[in-house]
Amino acid sequence: MTALHDTGRADSPRPWLAIPQPTTAELSSGAWRPSTVRVAADDPMLAREAVRLTRELAALGIPDGEGPVVCLRRDDRPDESFEITVGEDIAVFAGTAAGAFRATRQLLHNLRAQGLVPHGRVCSAPVVAERGFHLDAARKHFPAPWIVDLLHALADVGITTFQWHVSENEGFRIGSEAFPEIVSSAHVTRAEALVVADTAADLHIDIVPSLDMPGHLRHALAAHPELRLPDAGGLPTDHALDITRTAAIDFAAALIDDVAALFPRSTRWHLGGDEFVDFARIEEYPALAAAAREKHGPRATGFDLLTAFVNAMSAHLRARGLVPRVWNDGMLRSEVVALDPDLVLTWWTNWHVEMRPLAAAVDAGNPLVNFHDALLYYVLGEKAGYTYPTSARIWESEWHPGLFPALPDRTRQEIPMPYPARLLGASFSVWSDDASAQNPEEVADGVRRPLRAMAERAWNGTSALSHDQFCEIDAAIGVATAPGPCAR
Repeated sequence: MTALHDTGRADSPRPWLAIPQPTTAELSSGAWRPSTVRVAADDPMLAREAVRLTRELAALGIPDGEGPVVCLRRDDRPDESFEITVGEDIAVFAGTAAGAFRATRQLLHNLRAQGLVPHGRVCSAPVVAERGFHLDAARKHFPAPWIVDLLHALADVGITTFQWHVSENEGFRIGSEAFPEIVSSAHVTRAEALVVADTAADLHIDIVPSLDMPGHLRHALAAHPELRLPDAGGLPTDHALDITRTAAIDFAAALIDDVAALFPRSTRWHLGGDEFVDFARIEEYPALAAAAREKHGPRATGFDLLTAFVNAMSAHLRARGLVPRVWNDGMLRSEVVALDPDLVLTWWTNWHVEMRPLAAAVDAGNPLVNFHDALLYYVLGEKAGYTYPTSARIWESEWHPGLFPALPDRTRQEIPMPYPARLLGASFSVWSDDASAQNPEEVADGVRRPLRAMAERAWNGTSALSHDQFCEIDAAIGVATAPGPCAR
């Protein structure tokens, strides 16, 4: 790759200033910096991207007119892969609209950073298909216009999924037609959610609705106390759904259906499945073990009942065309009931010795997404022992999508490159444990650099940049001055 820093020689290639960096770059002297430009597409599939780029270039002071051409050309490249050749004109080659969109972000980054695009040829393809962002918008209300702005910032650096966490112990913050009694006063309305969904689709981002169950339901269950799980003394557990009861399972399915109706284009769904009860003390909820033994035999435990619930909700989601996913901490711990092997495990932690290691998921064949909590969790107020993630720590750890949280004894858990197909990708997360610790604008500012560090290393599997070079590029490209309008 060409060096980041200009050598000062007139014939030296300019650096390629973009995040993520391309897989390969063959740069030469000279640069593309027109006063006007014409953008064209040779295939209807890419026409929307041509319209979008025309508007974005105009916002940077390069209006539509006679002069050099940027031509978006469709070929047979897979998914998000692209090639850019830059001379007097620019040619972008991509097999999909998403690939063309990723390529045009590269052009815009260079223009924002240095007012030009270096001559040469770059090619790029991601090492994992999913680079995600999770937002806990349940403990804390994030207004819909802010979420729309966030989506533009995510798309700017190649994020492909937006996991929208709408229900928690502290709130249910999306409009509900079926259960209006559970909706928090501060929430995103259904009409606003449709705008968010349209924006995400236009930016090639898949929304992953996150509706945690059967735990983390204190707010919803406050309106339905009859569905709470009893403890050993018969007292209701305020946050946990009583999955021994058919009525509770029906409630869970109906809640899924109500929220899913807002996201007909979504292909994935997060069920939660974590922290249902204190898993180290699951025997203190004898109703779970009793129901498990009745349904699954004498060896069954509360983990079997939890696994059966997750499997049932997964089947319900698949019937809607959604691929389900759950957190790892309570999974693969059953004695009798096997976890659906196609269920995606979002692997966030191994802090407790009784949590199953990554090797168990690899052996079971479940697909994986890396949510490495120690490096990629932005927990508001730095609660629960977390500190805000930094790009420096991400670089120092040599994190890549295959580097998962360590075991309690600090044993490294890693899937080396080239990654197997079951490693789908990685995600950065915002958790709003202390909702008052930062306002939405402070959150956006705080996550920008570590998120971009994740985006760089998740696209490439590593980075050819030093941390200092990465920070220089991050500062140079800045933030887009205005979000590009939907290209309709």
